[in-house]
Amino acid sequence: MKNKIIHKIIAALLLSTITVYSQTKAYPAPGKLVDIGGYKIHLLTAGEKKQGPTVVFFHGAGDIALHWNLVLPRIGKFARAVAVDHAGEGWSDHGHGLALNQQVYDTYQALKKGGYKAPYILVGHSLGGITANLFASKYNEEVVGVVMVDATHPDVVLKIFNKDRKKMERKRMRLTADQPIKEVDTSHITEPKETKSFQGKRNFGDKLDKFSEEDKGRFNWIYNERPFTYVKGQSNTYEAEIMQDMYLNKEKYTLGSIPLIVISGGNKRIPEGDENWSSAQLVAHSKKLQKDLLKLSTNSSQIIAQKSGHNVHIDQPKLVAKAIKKLIKVIKK
Repeated sequence: MKNKIIHKIIAALLLSTITVYSQTKAYPAPGKLVDIGGYKIHLLTAGEKKQGPTVVFFHGAGDIALHWNLVLPRIGKFARAVAVDHAGEGWSDHGHGLALNQQVYDTYQALKKGGYKAPYILVGHSLGGITANLFASKYNEEVVGVVMVDATHPDVVLKIFNKDRKKMERKRMRLTADQPIKEVDTSHITEPKETKSFQGKRNFGDKLDKFSEEDKGRFNWIYNERPFTYVKGQSNTYEAEIMQDMYLNKEKYTLGSIPLIVISGGNKRIPEGDENWSSAQLVAHSKKLQKDLLKLSTNSSQIIAQKSGHNVHIDQPKLVAKAIKKLIKVIKK
């Protein structure tokens, strides 16, 4: 009799555990959802009532707008700030795909329809630096400043799977380009995209230590609890093709005299290379590319974030905010 009671207690505990797990908290969008033509783009904002330039933040590959949330509130104290979730990422709906030029169009439409008017200061981290560069080139007259936060350079070397050799190897991303860049789709979406999904898992390590408990919950929900959805045949970002065009046609992507600040991580850990690229070569190449970004503008400067790796906006958010504040002062003068 005693054993039966114990078994019932254990069963009840297990059932309650399963019930709690199945009722995992779902997190609504922490910012605004702006409809830009049948699909909504998520804008995480701060400093709504501030005057002056609108500071627009572009996240890197695999990240979301929330990764800017250590910098965003600081900027909100003296300027309007908007971090963008690209279509199909974070809390944004699936739109017309993830092509980088499409992301630029989507962002511009979301800013305009959301009431965030020019002039714009663009801040891009990692691949977001490429997106910021594309935006500044497309809407040049509405951009008054750019900040590159350990931004990707069109000549970047990445670890890429070689289909012929069936192995991962270090290679310039632009050299893998093999198709025309997809044209931007401006049509209205009348029906929701048919999506497929899988359950992702991401180990953040200590990357989230500085974020609030609420934001930690949001990150965990996005990456580990909510199934990741995608539209079949719509996941190509055309990174290689766009980087190749930027490398071969530099004049199309220069910023003129628009003020540019390049913030580079000074304490990065470069993984081991392969038979073509040693770790030392990768480090030297990375430093060279960060310097080369300064050529985008005739009015540029570089800041080395000595205590940061690649994620300067997380390692040293005060430094990034200070650089943006300094840029705004220069622009206002």
